[in-house]
Amino acid sequence: MNKELAQYINTLLAEKQREVISKQEYLDKINGADRYFTEYQETVWELGMLHKVHTAMDSIIEGEEVTDGQ
Repeated sequence: MNKELAQYINTLLAEKQREVISKQEYLDKINGADRYFTEYQETVWELGMLHKVHTAMDSIIEGEEVTDGQ
């Protein structure tokens, strides 16, 4: 993967992260329903995954080898 592609993916990830954070902020305003809990867990998971992918893209941009951390 070249650096330009990794940089583009990073911009897409940043936009997706803003959307997920916005959704999480909305969910923070809702008082305890089952749907809230499930959706909140999904946003936490997605933010974690976005962070991992963003880190991988940064490594590609910096020219380092990317591993899955296992």
